[in-house]
Amino acid sequence: MNSLRFFVNRHRRKVLFTLGVVGGGYALYRFYSAQKERMLVLEQEEEAQRQADELVEIRLREHFESLQRMSDSSSLGAALDTLKDHLFEALDYTELTERLNKGKGHLNPHEKSQLWERLKILSFTKTVCALWAMTVLNLYTRTQLNILGRHFFINQARGFENLESVDQSIALCQQKFLGSADFLPQYGVTGLIVRMEKIVENVLESKHLREPLTIGELYDIFRRILNNFPSSSLHWINYVIPENGLLYQELSTATSTFGVSQLPRAVLSPFETERAKLEQLMAETRDVLLSNDFSVILKQSLKTVLDSMMDEFNTMFEGSAPSSIPLAKLLPPVAHASTVLLEHPTKNRTNLRIEGA
Repeated sequence: MNSLRFFVNRHRRKVLFTLGVVGGGYALYRFYSAQKERMLVLEQEEEAQRQADELVEIRLREHFESLQRMSDSSSLGAALDTLKDHLFEALDYTELTERLNKGKGHLNPHEKSQLWERLKILSFTKTVCALWAMTVLNLYTRTQLNILGRHFFINQARGFENLESVDQSIALCQQKFLGSADFLPQYGVTGLIVRMEKIVENVLESKHLREPLTIGELYDIFRRILNNFPSSSLHWINYVIPENGLLYQELSTATSTFGVSQLPRAVLSPFETERAKLEQLMAETRDVLLSNDFSVILKQSLKTVLDSMMDEFNTMFEGSAPSSIPLAKLLPPVAHASTVLLEHPTKNRTNLRIEGA
């Protein structure tokens, strides 16, 4: 023990230096180990967050695709069927064609001219109304899907991801919201027809039935009619969506496109009432429709659909010897175009063109 004490006293500086080096090395080792452990924990947390974000993104995409499939097959499809029924009933020209066929040799020139003029107006009004309404309904349902998708994402962030916790009243709210696509075919189509018919009359006023038209001139007629229809949604929004969700609740009946069991879950918070949430969703939809961005998209979509429709007329013009066809002979294919425009979304080529646009 004395020898150790003597050794330490004799080599005090060396011993202290050695202990300092060893202690510093140990401290550095502990610091490095702690840093390495923290970095490992951080990497694990980042990986867990990345996986959680990917899971949310996958669930959001799957949910959106599920809503879109149901919208195309049910909500939009049913709305287009209803629109077709109401539009064709309001603009039915069967009586006119029967009078023209039965009245051959009995109608005086003035009566015959009046019937043909009326047939001209109805044919163009029917197709332009179908074109405009179909395009707006497509954009309307996609606006709904985006709004529901955003609410789904928010609810995921809030922790409302328990799919079984959504009660029936919330599902009914979704049902009524998605079913509001029926508002235009059921209630707004009458105002749309009245407004569009006046525009058609003004545009076609100088077009005589015997006047030959090229494909470009026919296209120009459709384009002028659409351009004369107000581009600002302030002038037509009440054709498409009720002033508030409560009004729609009163107008809507118990029969709807969707059954509650068909609805995707976890879109709406289970803590929000059906009444208040429907009002919020409808208000958000109205805001989107009133935006400048929506007006721009609608204008481009209408052009896309018109171009697609004119492809069918191109075939007809290519098959005729002269490059122009009298307006009277164009009325049947013009009127028939409305039927093609209002086909079910899964069969409608113009619907696919809108998605591409």
